[in-house]
Amino acid sequence: MDPIALLRKEAITVRRNLGLFVVLLVVVPAALAAGTSVYQQTIPQDIPVAVAPADDTTSESDVRLVRGAVGFFSTPVEYDSRAAAVRAMEREEVYLTFVVPPDLTDDDAEATVTVVTDRTNAPLSDPAALTFDLLQSRFDSVFPATVTLERESVGTERTLSEFMLPSALFALVVLYALVYLPYQVREERRVMDRLRTETRLETVVASKLLFYGALVVVPAATASAAARYYGYGFGALGVETLAVLGLSFLYMAAAGLAVLFFLRLRQAAVFVNLGVSVGVLTLSGLVYPVGFYSAVRKGISRSLPTHYSLVTLRGTMLRGESLSFYSEYLTWMAAAAVGALVLLAVAIRHYERGGVHE
Repeated sequence: MDPIALLRKEAITVRRNLGLFVVLLVVVPAALAAGTSVYQQTIPQDIPVAVAPADDTTSESDVRLVRGAVGFFSTPVEYDSRAAAVRAMEREEVYLTFVVPPDLTDDDAEATVTVVTDRTNAPLSDPAALTFDLLQSRFDSVFPATVTLERESVGTERTLSEFMLPSALFALVVLYALVYLPYQVREERRVMDRLRTETRLETVVASKLLFYGALVVVPAATASAAARYYGYGFGALGVETLAVLGLSFLYMAAAGLAVLFFLRLRQAAVFVNLGVSVGVLTLSGLVYPVGFYSAVRKGISRSLPTHYSLVTLRGTMLRGESLSFYSEYLTWMAAAAVGALVLLAVAIRHYERGGVHE
């Protein structure tokens, strides 16, 4: 067969699988390119920070002065107390806390503004140190009072390697739920029609969600073994951590299977889910806090349940927090799971009306 005929044969193959090639060569690269665009600066320019009064003697004017002074690099959020601000910082709602003393408007006063950082949030340590140096000179020129900055840290100090372990575990669960499980179900596409005559397809899918969801304990055990080997002092086999992993797997796996059944078990569905997983991994804040993102993409990230899954996972593993500390995040994840399961039920009905497509 001559080369022209061989090329024509390949062109026919592409035409027959056009959807697959569009997903693989257009959608997935576009998702990768869009994912890289979230990293628009190495030093945050609009990072959310907390501003809170030191005590009841701090006036609104004092707080307003600090909010204005830190506005050149941040989006200040005002809290009623230091405790509330630190709580928000530990939930990754804000990334620094400025505790405002009284008398900043007094020319003769000497005051100390405390800048509280979170030692657990390792990627922010260097930017926080640089920001601290910039603020000292700025505060000297802005405030009537003589102002000194004092840095204070809370939380358990973590290295970048320690900080990244929950991220690596979560990335594995993303790929496991969105790519591997739909691929595994697709491999059984030839028996789907037979299964529909013997039992409800919803029951088959539910059994797979239960079985493969239970297996999430295996990578959690592996992560715990690695943490023990490196002396990190935390693990991933706590009840709270396993609950986060299980709930995260549930809504992602249900969403991935919904895509699979909507596309009638076609191979293209696997690549669609691969593109979705790339977007999830780049937008959920695996490495950098979402304060490193642009304002628009920060909003997108904070609209994704995966972002809250990751923050909660870091909280249970790195901070040893209970799930009640992240109750709002758990509610968001549970709502995502319900929505994904409803979508999956609709997708299965759609599939049952049309049958298997090769």
